[in-house]
Amino acid sequence: MIPLAAAPTVPLLDAPPRRRASRGRVAAVLAILVGTATVIGSYVLAVLDPAGRAVDDRLLRAAEGLGLRRDALGLLELVGIPSVALAVLVLGGLALARRRLDRAVAIVALVLGAQLVTQALKAGLVRPGDDDANSLPSGHVTLVASLGVALVLVVPRLLRPLAALAAVAVTGIAGVATMLAGWHRPSDVLAAVGVVVATAGAVTLAGALLRGRPRPRPA
Repeated sequence: MIPLAAAPTVPLLDAPPRRRASRGRVAAVLAILVGTATVIGSYVLAVLDPAGRAVDDRLLRAAEGLGLRRDALGLLELVGIPSVALAVLVLGGLALARRRLDRAVAIVALVLGAQLVTQALKAGLVRPGDDDANSLPSGHVTLVASLGVALVLVVPRLLRPLAALAAVAVTGIAGVATMLAGWHRPSDVLAAVGVVVATAGAVTLAGALLRGRPRPRPA
């Protein structure tokens, strides 16, 4: 019979955090897969496929026909390098105030990483039969959506559902505004959301793997 004092209580106490870490890694991988599939699907179905491209263009013309271009342009002018840099500084400062250096680093990596992926895709992908530059994914929607995810990362757990609703609402408004302004098609908006979802998953997974690495013991 094993004495009570010698019972292996430490592994039992460590089990819940380990399960949470495992679930977090699975969710991060799923986010990468779903986000990547969204980008690929948007490009294949709405750009490479002639029928899908025609529907996408028709929706863009319908949005432009609403006559709200000036209002949409005024809204989009709020999204620029100075405003985004200020938002990143504020969110990073909130993370540091909560003593979460890892979240501050994740916010910067998410916003910059998502934008780099978007610009690389815009430069590398082509739109058949169109002499204009490729517009997929939307850079503006990428910025707004990545800042929305960053907000969810930085707020306390109790406020995350509210922050998530705000992020979805603001991202939706930005997406609609880019269409009303005639800048982007619906597929561009959807692909931008896919980029942010995949990048958020990659950043989360990288952070989880780094935290899970064994630390060297002092000599």
